[in-house]
Amino acid sequence: MKILLIVLSVSTLLLATSCSFFDPRDPQYPNPDDDITWYQPYTPSTVLLNLSNTFEGRSIAMFMSCCDPSFQFLADDVDIAEFGASWDFSSWDYDVEQNTVLNIFAAVEGSGFPDDSLASFSMSVTEITDPVAPSDSVDIWRDYEIVAAGSDYCGWDNPARGRVMFHMVEDIYGLWSIKKWYDYRPLGYTGEHYTWGVAKATYR
Repeated sequence: MKILLIVLSVSTLLLATSCSFFDPRDPQYPNPDDDITWYQPYTPSTVLLNLSNTFEGRSIAMFMSCCDPSFQFLADDVDIAEFGASWDFSSWDYDVEQNTVLNIFAAVEGSGFPDDSLASFSMSVTEITDPVAPSDSVDIWRDYEIVAAGSDYCGWDNPARGRVMFHMVEDIYGLWSIKKWYDYRPLGYTGEHYTWGVAKATYR
């Protein structure tokens, strides 16, 4: 009888707590940093805010949390044709992105610039409007200007400029992230500024 009571008690406990074992749970902040503003990415536009904030705050963990594990960066074909002999643009996946951006953060830290002037990432809307109420996946277009202090290819005197298409996906929690980052030369390209793909490849 004593053994039966123990078995019944354990079974009752398991039934009462089974929901907590199997129900999806809200994800936590990615290594939160009090100095960096982070928003749970329930919309694609929030991903872009996080991307900018975490780049300027130079948090590699938070920056990569904007990217899907199957992330790919795809440079402009014209850049690959012109600069492919000098830098490697191939097979640019999540790990390559993480290592490259980490190298950029390390480089700007040693640039001698003030802490609040080490990195900048700004984006503006294009003539291609964002889809309304996207579901599962979406393509978002932006023009950008990116600075990594001390860089010969995207410093303050010569910021990287171009156009990007972010292909984003939504996970089971309703959170968005970047699956593919398509980099393009800006409209009216003159060669005065490098794209982010070229500037970033110099750190790979």
